[in-house]
Amino acid sequence: MYKPCRVLLLTPDDGLVRAVSDTGLEPWALRRTGSGAACGIPPERTLTTDDPARTLRDLVADAGAGSGIDYVVSGGDAEPAVLDALRNLDPGPARTASWLPDRAELRRILGREPAPGPADPDGDEPEPVCLVDTVSVSGMHLLLGIAWPERRPPLGESEQAGVRETVRRLLDLIGHEFGGMRTEVALTPAGPSPVKVTGTPLQVASLDPGTER
Repeated sequence: MYKPCRVLLLTPDDGLVRAVSDTGLEPWALRRTGSGAACGIPPERTLTTDDPARTLRDLVADAGAGSGIDYVVSGGDAEPAVLDALRNLDPGPARTASWLPDRAELRRILGREPAPGPADPDGDEPEPVCLVDTVSVSGMHLLLGIAWPERRPPLGESEQAGVRETVRRLLDLIGHEFGGMRTEVALTPAGPSPVKVTGTPLQVASLDPGTER
């Protein structure tokens, strides 16, 4: 019987819940008693507790017994004790996010010239840049949102799809598998061109029984 991959969200905002669901994963929530309902997650998939950090540690200890949770995702605004418990789950994501390519490295990886910058000698306007936020779960890149530049006509669906595919391809090329990223993408006449990637406070850890702890 098919069982969807379950992702426990410690900071279940609307964008994160939607991104998990759109990728075919099953969002669950962990929240403190009395903190209000989790955004877009039904009660039967919400773990309510007086001690979220302890509950998270209990889930890790029970991973081999089939707790059902495969991954844990959290933003940087979670409770400090919960973040400490999350950091102790899996050292792999922290190592993966420690290397981020600079602009020269991006050009080498992508095999292309940089997008025009703001100091264009011909006095032309720089190419508009959009900001693409993602979180990666075991190599699956979940799109959280795109901040499109102001003062330009709206992009068509095919152009938007090109931006999304460019970012996912870049994250694959640099070997990013876990955690949050923000990618700046220049909208050039030749197509979308990444110019910068930076890490975000989103953290991801695996509860797979075989994961080293």
